[in-house]
Amino acid sequence: MTLALRKQINWPCELSERTKAEIMDIAVDNQGIEKYSSLLADDSERGYFYCINGLGTFATTSADNRPLASFIFGKEMWIGAVAVEIFPKISLYTNELEPINSLFFPKCELTELANINPEIYKFIYSIMRRNTPKLVQGMHLSFYGIEERIIHFLLELVRAKRMIDLPAIELKITQQQLSEIANVSRPRVNEVLNKLAEDGYIDLVRGKMIILDYTRLSELLALRVTM
Repeated sequence: MTLALRKQINWPCELSERTKAEIMDIAVDNQGIEKYSSLLADDSERGYFYCINGLGTFATTSADNRPLASFIFGKEMWIGAVAVEIFPKISLYTNELEPINSLFFPKCELTELANINPEIYKFIYSIMRRNTPKLVQGMHLSFYGIEERIIHFLLELVRAKRMIDLPAIELKITQQQLSEIANVSRPRVNEVLNKLAEDGYIDLVRGKMIILDYTRLSELLALRVTM
């Protein structure tokens, strides 16, 4: 990978230029979200991802199909350090909301690097430290009501797209996609969205939603949910 690309990466922690170069040397270009299913594959396929552009989600369910957690990721986010070290009996469902362009770093090659360069462990730990709170938050949210879960994921989508300062924020997401992210039936999603629209928080347009007041919506969730 080129030096220019290495300098564009939003690294999860301070690393030496040598370590950054070694990590980038094993990077593999990845288009789309299909490869992300390898987060729960065997060690030969597992690895870490860096999202250059795009927007996607993954949701986990237990062996008996109970929802466990959902995670939204977007530009400049690192994914994989939590899942890559566990072998859970869970299913992973992925959804590409906007075209995803990312880099993939195979676990086996990073492990070999770590045996020579201990700073690699700092890199992996830093990704895990960033992602663990979001996963715990996703699991915690499953104990709350449907409306709270849907509001949470709308806000997470806005944050992933880095648009919280805009007066009106357009999210290109269908009710079916939101249903899959929140693990809620589509009729219930429709019911909650219509109520939020009536109360002036959002505007509904075919194939997308417009957040009219991000701050008010955040305050609404904060009143109901203790994270």
